[in-house]
Amino acid sequence: MTLEVPVAPEQVGPVASTGRSPLYVPRSWIAMAELGQIFVGRRAELDRIHAAMRHPESSGVALIGDDGTGKSRLLTEVVRRAEQDRFTVVRTCACQATVTVPFGAFAQYLPAALMDTAFNGNALRMAADALIGQAGGRDLLLVIDDAHLLDEASVALAFQMARRREAFVLAATRSGDGIPDPIAELCTSGLAEWIEVRPFTREEVGELLESTLGGPAEGVLVQHCWEATGGNAFLLRELVTAMLETGSLTLAEGVWRGGEETPVTSRLAGLVDKRLADLTPECRRALELLAFGEAIGPEVLAALVSRAAVETAEARGIVTVERHPEGDRARLVYPLYGDVLRARVPRLRARRCREELADAVEAAATGPGDLLRIAAWRLENGVQPPAGAVAAALRDAWSCLDLPLSRQLASCAVAAGKGAEVAEPLGYGLMFAGRPGDAEARLAALPRPVSEHGQARLAGVRAFTLAFGLDSVPEASLLLRSTLGDLTEEEPRAELHALRALLHVFAGRCHAGVVLAERVIATSPAGSRGRCVAEVARGVALAFLRRPEESFQALAQARELSLPWQGELPWLEIFIELGRVHACLLTGCFLQAQAHAAEGYDRAVARRFPFAIAWFCLLRALVARARGQVREELHRCREGIAIAREHGNRGLLAVLLAQLAQGLALAGDLKAARRALAEADGLDQRSLWLLQPWIELARSWVAAAGDSPEAPAIAEKGAALAREFGAVGMEALALHDVARMGAPQHVLGRLRELAGQAGEGAVPLYAAHVAAAAAGDGDGLAASSADLERLGSPLLAAEAAAEQANCHRAAGDLAAASAAAARALRLAESSGAWTPALCALERPRLTRREHQIAELAAKGMSSKEISAHFVLSVRTVENHLQRAYRKLGIGDRSELGALLGLFRPAPGDERPGAR
Repeated sequence: MTLEVPVAPEQVGPVASTGRSPLYVPRSWIAMAELGQIFVGRRAELDRIHAAMRHPESSGVALIGDDGTGKSRLLTEVVRRAEQDRFTVVRTCACQATVTVPFGAFAQYLPAALMDTAFNGNALRMAADALIGQAGGRDLLLVIDDAHLLDEASVALAFQMARRREAFVLAATRSGDGIPDPIAELCTSGLAEWIEVRPFTREEVGELLESTLGGPAEGVLVQHCWEATGGNAFLLRELVTAMLETGSLTLAEGVWRGGEETPVTSRLAGLVDKRLADLTPECRRALELLAFGEAIGPEVLAALVSRAAVETAEARGIVTVERHPEGDRARLVYPLYGDVLRARVPRLRARRCREELADAVEAAATGPGDLLRIAAWRLENGVQPPAGAVAAALRDAWSCLDLPLSRQLASCAVAAGKGAEVAEPLGYGLMFAGRPGDAEARLAALPRPVSEHGQARLAGVRAFTLAFGLDSVPEASLLLRSTLGDLTEEEPRAELHALRALLHVFAGRCHAGVVLAERVIATSPAGSRGRCVAEVARGVALAFLRRPEESFQALAQARELSLPWQGELPWLEIFIELGRVHACLLTGCFLQAQAHAAEGYDRAVARRFPFAIAWFCLLRALVARARGQVREELHRCREGIAIAREHGNRGLLAVLLAQLAQGLALAGDLKAARRALAEADGLDQRSLWLLQPWIELARSWVAAAGDSPEAPAIAEKGAALAREFGAVGMEALALHDVARMGAPQHVLGRLRELAGQAGEGAVPLYAAHVAAAAAGDGDGLAASSADLERLGSPLLAAEAAAEQANCHRAAGDLAAASAAAARALRLAESSGAWTPALCALERPRLTRREHQIAELAAKGMSSKEISAHFVLSVRTVENHLQRAYRKLGIGDRSELGALLGLFRPAPGDERPGAR
């Protein structure tokens, strides 16, 4: 029995009845208990194993992989599925204790008398017969874990049974330990195949975390878990267990977040100690140095410990040596070991390690980044680096976005009277750390730089912080104009004019931004910062002005020009991708937009750049909106909101909240949608006014979810604002939304006009869809549905198919209506959205007998078997199936399984309580 109890945010999962008052069970307890049972990824490996098991000429599979990669869990999943199929499973795990015992691995399955028999041919036959007898006529699956520890008799038994095809052998072994020769022979002879079990990918780590925690995890948490464990399944399980034990994970905005510090529990420390227990003191010292140094040249490491110690650690698979452009670098294979070693090293020994590393690296020929590491080690030991070293280290820290170290080094520079020279790392470092107010206060207190370049860059970072950190656009513009009045040199002036052009664009003055940006481009040297920023401003503006080819060209030029400046202005990439994603979205290249947004997000996460992550969360949410992927939209909005809220980024937070409101409205949670929209409106953002049409469209969808007759008019307001900006692509998208809310006739004329200007892309498809909807043209809606699906938006395609179904139903063509409705529901299933068109859709209805027969057909039963089950003729069964196919809009029984659940009568037939 299970009790339904109130659940706090950190307490999810059922609570078992104990006969006493119900108690809360923290989700972390449930997650820890379930962690070892969760199975994610390994789709390719499972498919290959199952294909081999079904192949008449295959007798086995050998799995090989590093220790802890999840071979045993993969075996368990194969066993679970095999037992549901036609197999009887005999599973064993070999061990050192039975290596010398004949048939020791299979002892539990064999008669006791056989265990006392001498190992010979007769014994092999008797053992095989005993196993076959247990199969009860079903196929036999022998599953062997740690096959390298099999005794000779068990190896021979598995080999002979596989050769005679009396059993399918699935054996797993650890890389480097080898697999018994007879089983290896099965692979080389073609009777079995090798499958390498690799570490988890980052995506699979994310799946595991989501399954464990019961909700999505933020990108930085996924990245940290993946990097710390190298995707090793065993270490990943232990790391997540440590996080759950210590409560270091928090749920914010519906997304699980965690710091980048590995919580070193006694269990985790004991595990690592066990792995390193038999190392020599010299070898362990090498590992401690690598724990503090992370990646060190082997020559530097050999100056501190013996080469033999490093080579031993490498041979044991604890240390790896990788080739880099600046030379070889040694590092720990699993950074998690480094986390544990650093936490366990006594304070004085840790201080000595850092001091020795700094001296050794400084004595060697320093390469890129070495000055930064030397400075970091010395600062952590409380030693102030020389002023010259601070400046060089600060440049390196800022270029690799080490925000905490950048702020620390910048503070050292300010204390040394060099504040004006480090204005950008100081200001941007504080802003990107979520302290824009502190950034402006510190920057405003700096002395005025002597050079005009210094004055321009101080004004630039202050203006950027005011506009995009504090949402104070008027103050930013005033500061730029004031500084320009004091400058006479062309290049510093160009930098500030380029930034003014960018502010024009984000204020919705796209044409003015293009004019100013083109003036800067025409008068600036090709490689200058001013020209780079101007190209970014121009490219973003052209994306909204729906001049996609020019936009792509400008942004490609900006990307090339930005390479020397990315270390100084890391926000360049954000705005370049903002332009590229919108250029794709507003012309209907949804899949390309998705690729740009996802790649930018991955780079931002890998660099641990929260300001950029929040921006790319917004871009990914906008792409998901266009494609109708409501669950993805909600996930990305929530992740971005958590970051934007933490960092006080009001403008970005407002847009993210509005997108969250739209996703919630489409998902049926109107109450939460209204709360999110109210909070967005309360922020009254101005720095990102260019994106305000997205907020207005979100408002219209929240209104539509509440059946407000004002919804189309609100969407038209968004269209009017986009038109004011000159953003014709955004205007067309907004007008299409008006039509989707039930007012196609009202916007058809303007959409046709825009389609005539556009030539190709999404706008003509929107116009064709609206024209067909306005005319009640079922065939036209069918064509639009196909076009919109090719565009990459299953939701829009589903809506057109739903409208097509209604047209056919009104015309009395019920078969065509049912087929179109089935297509609409099939397309809409993955989106999780309910829009007005889908709410108005009448689902195809199967009779009770049609549904019963279709269910059995979907499970693989033949028409003859079904006829026997219901005592019907085969022809009657086929007739029922054909009627079901017509109603569902499919061709044969292979498509039934994915559809039947959509049409089963249930309370969920209508949209969940949105009103």
